[in-house]
Amino acid sequence: MNKTILASVFSIAIFFAACKSKTTSENADSSANTTSTTEPENNSATPAPANEPKSYTVTFSPDTAFLGKKKEAFIRLKNGKAVELQDNEGKVTGTELTYEIELTNKNKVGDNSVYLNPHDFRLTLDNGNNITHETYNTVSADAESTKSSEGNTFRLPAGTKPKTLNLFLDETRVSVGVEMK
Repeated sequence: MNKTILASVFSIAIFFAACKSKTTSENADSSANTTSTTEPENNSATPAPANEPKSYTVTFSPDTAFLGKKKEAFIRLKNGKAVELQDNEGKVTGTELTYEIELTNKNKVGDNSVYLNPHDFRLTLDNGNNITHETYNTVSADAESTKSSEGNTFRLPAGTKPKTLNLFLDETRVSVGVEMK
């Protein structure tokens, strides 16, 4: 009986000694890790705080296009963003996609201005449907000038993703790939 008690006490003492040295090495490792993680990191995938809506970065490929019969309109699509929309019960109702259009008129001074109406644009979704803008701002650029149009918004139905943006001007059409990340 004394041998059993002595063996139990001895094994418990070894167990505590092993655990204590393990936590000491873990603390040393975690302090070493904290010093290495305090350096700034360039992670593009930073997690969003829990109290913000889910958002995406929208990329266009290519992000530039020539439109018009004489290729007089040079269009750059930029600052694409998307935000997931939810009702008051937390159910996803869709996604709002916004972007900016930068129009450069390639005509020479003295020629006509170029007028671009985003109402004519069509966004093709991954389910094959085409949708139009919910809100948009037209833009007109004089010869050899550049103007921007902000506040162009598509409202995507729940569970869909954009696939292609079709741009139209003066009976010409260009398709641009769209990706949400």
